[in-house]
Amino acid sequence: MKAVAAFEGPLGPAKIDMAGVDGTSMAKKLFFDHEMNAAWRIAREKGIEYARARGHSPNSLHNDQKGMLYAACEMQDMGCSDPADIDQIIFNRWREYTMSDDNRSEKAITEKGFKKRKEALILLLKANKLDDPLEIVQMHKSNIVQDDIKFWSGEELDAMTERALEVFENEPKKQATAIAHILHVVCAPRREDTASMKWAWIDLDDVRILFPAKKNGNQPGNVIQNRFIPILSRWMKTTTEFDGGDEFVFPASMAQASGTTRVKRLHVTGKTISDHLEYIRSTTIMPDGSQPQKLSSHKYRHTFAMLALKRNCKPFFIGKVLGDTLATVEKFYSRFLLNDAHKAEHAKMMRGQNERIPAAGTAQPSWLKRHPTAGATARQLDIAEGFRLYRDNRVAVNGSGGSSGSEGYGRWGI
Repeated sequence: MKAVAAFEGPLGPAKIDMAGVDGTSMAKKLFFDHEMNAAWRIAREKGIEYARARGHSPNSLHNDQKGMLYAACEMQDMGCSDPADIDQIIFNRWREYTMSDDNRSEKAITEKGFKKRKEALILLLKANKLDDPLEIVQMHKSNIVQDDIKFWSGEELDAMTERALEVFENEPKKQATAIAHILHVVCAPRREDTASMKWAWIDLDDVRILFPAKKNGNQPGNVIQNRFIPILSRWMKTTTEFDGGDEFVFPASMAQASGTTRVKRLHVTGKTISDHLEYIRSTTIMPDGSQPQKLSSHKYRHTFAMLALKRNCKPFFIGKVLGDTLATVEKFYSRFLLNDAHKAEHAKMMRGQNERIPAAGTAQPSWLKRHPTAGATARQLDIAEGFRLYRDNRVAVNGSGGSSGSEGYGRWGI
């Protein structure tokens, strides 16, 4: 089947539905560099240099490039041929367009997705010193509602781990899937970090993993469970027989060929790691006959954090293992549960208020539990007795009418 243009942008085909000769569909590309006019192209180039000067990582720069391209093409769809022309009306139309099914993908992007588009546009406007459009774009506040976090239960994770150990022993061609799962159980790296994992970062003698995270440059890691050491050791011996296997845990030379690639890789891709992890999940059967939830590979990170919090692990430990800051742990994970540590602090605060004692020796039934009532102090009793005498004397002098009589009488001389 031939490629078919599915969308006509102002500068020509913008959405192409590619299909191979065997009928299998390929990824659709919706935005192209050649669509940008001179004004947007020059502005984008300055924006990318500005992001590079700010120290953005290669992955962040890649996202910046895409975000600016998306914003430029969509703005041109709105009839905005120059970033300097952005005003409140154009910005509002852009937001409505991208967050509707009328956009190029024919599927509305989320508030979170629009925020990323907006952040890329802000970089572009800052780089080109376009203060008026920048003020308009920055004025918009995204209303992002955090979804409930999804993660595997301890039972699901244990079942997948048992399956991974079984695969390593019984399915030689699938051993890489078991290794990928083990690494994600130990320290739950992002999939790109797993793909480029080096043996130099795994110390089997000191039973630990420490590696540089691509996203933020932090040094996450954790202690390796003893039961995994023999398996990792055997896998290391296996990989050294392949090109690049003495350096990388998942050398590209071991991966099954899946078509041509533009760049010769030394290690597998993040997509390959996701496929490895999905194989373990999809072939795992729980004791009740069900399968673990179908979640993305990133949910290993959520699972580690949530299970650690439930087991009263400290946020600094979770942050170290995942390579996240304490603020990230508290913002994205701690808010979803009240663990035993929180309940213990609550018990300290409420100590004595919820205690129940037997009702024996009172007018209440002996089987009844009641809240303890603190007895009055001697001073409190004296004050109460004084007030009683004062009241009785006033009644004696003034009658039951109370305060209608003259003052200055009574035992207390009041």
